[in-house]
Amino acid sequence: MDAKPDMGPASESWSQFWRHEFCGPLVAAVVPRPGVSPQPKPSSYAAGPDMDLEAFADQALCWAETHAFIGAAIPFVYLEFAADQFATFLGADLVFPAAGEGGWPTHPLAEVPLESAEIRFERSGLWWQRVSAMAGRLMERWQGEVLVAAPTFVANLDALVALRGANQVLLDLMDRPEAVHRALGQIDQACAEVMAAFADLLQFDRLGSINRHGMYSTGRINLPQCDFSCLIGPAMFAEFARPYLRREMARQDGSEYHLDGPDALRHLEALCGMEELHVVQWVPGAARQGEDWSDLYRRIDRLGKGQILGGKPAALERWRRELTAGRLFWDLSAASCSEAEDAIARCRGG
Repeated sequence: MDAKPDMGPASESWSQFWRHEFCGPLVAAVVPRPGVSPQPKPSSYAAGPDMDLEAFADQALCWAETHAFIGAAIPFVYLEFAADQFATFLGADLVFPAAGEGGWPTHPLAEVPLESAEIRFERSGLWWQRVSAMAGRLMERWQGEVLVAAPTFVANLDALVALRGANQVLLDLMDRPEAVHRALGQIDQACAEVMAAFADLLQFDRLGSINRHGMYSTGRINLPQCDFSCLIGPAMFAEFARPYLRREMARQDGSEYHLDGPDALRHLEALCGMEELHVVQWVPGAARQGEDWSDLYRRIDRLGKGQILGGKPAALERWRRELTAGRLFWDLSAASCSEAEDAIARCRGG
């Protein structure tokens, strides 16, 4: 990578991170290069599925050329048009409420008896054909200079909600639990097949893989989640979410869990009890963004899991000393290359 001349050492640092052998926090910073006019990173969400793909590819290269990728930072662009893009690989369609906003899936199984529903990876489907063609062209244009981050595989109960609707799934859990397990097994099989398809398409064996938060692995990585867990209690989570999340994580060489919303915190101990889980990414929700979540960071640390956090060098200095469980990934907000490099050097110096 011309944009990342130290890719070799960065890749090794990431491997040590996932093996729990990296000393101190793994810090990444993307800052404008001195003396150039920085170009913005393109967003597939903002551009939409009808975007000019060649212009998108050009902009990504200009962004990579005008920025420095310091520490663990690796140039990548996330290719996704909806939070539940994964459901489109299982037969859902997308609707776009407004230009420049992400899409939302239809619920193709809303009226289908769950006992007879067949959920599978639709390789001939519109959205797989569309996204895979785009990814293939970007791989051809970028030649590994910029990595393509696959869509997030929003599987398990979240995928069932995308296919069926949240209210219907809540009824299903009460009325037809065996059918829910059958559907979740099908979704898990499809998730494994989608991961394998993207591994081939994006050349994970040669380039490694990266998720939407910039977390990299020389093997396979994505971002497991179960936002639907906010609507169920511990017993249902243990039966209907935890086993399928463990399967997803076991297929990945690095697992970062997207923990979204205060109502999901009731499952934190159950999540952190999974040895397959390495890192927790906490999202408090729009209404509670400004709150101090320091006690939660300490709680996750006591449970032995890494975290993805971010902020300025002063915050990094504080939390690298307070959090001792390891696997802390810090997205550094730095004003310049020298400020980022100085912050990373202080971490390495103890």
